[in-house]
Amino acid sequence: MNYTMKLAGLATLALTLFANPVDAKTIEKSFDVSQGGKLKLETNAGSIRVDSHGDNVVKVVIEVDGDDSDDEDNFKVKFDASGSDVTVTGERKNQKRGFWGNNNVRVHYRVTVPMNYNIDVETAGGSIKVKDLNGNVNAHTSGGSIALGQIDGLVDVHTSGGSINVDKVTGTIKAHTSGGSISARISKQPTGDSKLTTSGGSITAYLVENIAVDLTARTSGGRVRSEFDVNGDIDKKSIVGSINGGGPKLVLKTSGGSVQVNKL
Repeated sequence: MNYTMKLAGLATLALTLFANPVDAKTIEKSFDVSQGGKLKLETNAGSIRVDSHGDNVVKVVIEVDGDDSDDEDNFKVKFDASGSDVTVTGERKNQKRGFWGNNNVRVHYRVTVPMNYNIDVETAGGSIKVKDLNGNVNAHTSGGSIALGQIDGLVDVHTSGGSINVDKVTGTIKAHTSGGSISARISKQPTGDSKLTTSGGSITAYLVENIAVDLTARTSGGRVRSEFDVNGDIDKKSIVGSINGGGPKLVLKTSGGSVQVNKL
């Protein structure tokens, strides 16, 4: 077989693979709850999106697609409801490698909760998005970005390989990423300590103008700048001091980027 015939054979194989239909299924569940409850979602794979609405209902939609996605052995999910709390546990199993080296079953979670609700979500591989919410947010992923809307509550987010963006938070915030940048807007005087840290990116913190905090901002591989007057020690790579008389601690640290403290 000559080189041209080999190329033709590979092209035919590729067309055959792409022509095969992709299996897909959707799992839907709804739960009547009360305001102030909690969603706990834990999965070993898949992206997570959480929206909010005015109804006292938690709606869960799970989209599973890819080869053999309709095989129950490839994906299992368990639902549990207790009072106003809902727990979802998903597990992707029996992952095989296809011709192009990709996992052949993909999972996407779309959850809608009441506006006044708390969430605790964790995925071993996927992005997390949470829209506006009046409640506490815990979000952890081992391999994706995290994006939050306006959160009226406490925020604790962690990712091993992605960026973190928080549109607005009125409570305390703790955020860490091992491989991305962090951007967060603190729109109200915090009542407790906050901390933003990254091992490989920049940090930009937007603070309400009358905020009163004790600031520690440091970088090993960039510069630190602040639009606020800081009473303390200031140099190119470190700012340690008080803003507007001081208050709870605000720690901003990166090993490989710049730190910028801006007025909101």
